[in-house]
Amino acid sequence: MTATYQNLPVYSTGSAPAHLMTRAQLRDAGRRLRPKQKNRPQAWLYCMPRHHHAPLYTLDQTTAQPESTPAQLAALAAGRKAWWKQHACPHCNEIHKGWCEQEWMAMLHKDREAAAGWARRILDDPTVVVLDTETTGLHDGARIVEIAVLGVDGSVLLDSLVNPGDPIPADATRIHGITNDTVKDAPSFSSLLVPLTEALHGRKVVIYNRDFDKRRLAIELHHHYSARHVNLEKPRHGRRRIHPAARAWLAAHTWEDCAMEAYAEWYGDWKWDYDARSDDPLHRQGSYRWQRLPGAGHRAADDCRSVIDTLTKMAADSA
Repeated sequence: MTATYQNLPVYSTGSAPAHLMTRAQLRDAGRRLRPKQKNRPQAWLYCMPRHHHAPLYTLDQTTAQPESTPAQLAALAAGRKAWWKQHACPHCNEIHKGWCEQEWMAMLHKDREAAAGWARRILDDPTVVVLDTETTGLHDGARIVEIAVLGVDGSVLLDSLVNPGDPIPADATRIHGITNDTVKDAPSFSSLLVPLTEALHGRKVVIYNRDFDKRRLAIELHHHYSARHVNLEKPRHGRRRIHPAARAWLAAHTWEDCAMEAYAEWYGDWKWDYDARSDDPLHRQGSYRWQRLPGAGHRAADDCRSVIDTLTKMAADSA
């Protein structure tokens, strides 16, 4: 004994007299405290490493622990079962923090099934078309040098080179093989706007890299309308937006989900985000890696056919 706590002696672990016992020790000995004895400890046990005091009691403060009846045991078992069902992981039936391997596999399977179902819906819809472009680069101001629109049955609705009005960099030519001489006699985007609008009218548009190609269309539409109509719209938050007529043209068409993102979910190459919180939902702790379009030849019509082939492969999946 080295100190007192609440005017009672304090013992360190292993130094308490044998007749003084903690509640856990009493329970193991088949004893329980009599009514109103819980708040009448005879001494304290100083516990490490949490630095707290556990109350000590004597046997004359207790009574024998009665044997549980079958009904009590059944009720206890039912309560434990209900608690476990409420708190256990629905995938592995274990108690744990965060996600488990079974949950991760279930998520991959569910996302793959959803992507395959989306592909089947796309291919079964005769109003769906596939659009692809080739450009002067990947930068924000890149211009279109080729555009194609194909039906999901492979029918060609539009397939044309485009004169971008800007020189085509050599790096871009090495990718798609389109040179300045190739497009010097090609129509401008403005000349193709009417047939492009007709090809997309009343249809749902699928694009492999939807955000990139829609941005390219937005840039071309902005140049087209800015040359013909004054933009009286004021800058928003200090930045000028694309021409209102260009936004209206884009809004008038129906854009399906990004085929590249759907294919990434179907492919299932998961990338963990190690900066995410461990208690975040599993789908927020990472993302699917984007995949190159299988069979892409970097020509607009050929890439549209590759998208259709990829959708067909996804749709045939019965996993």
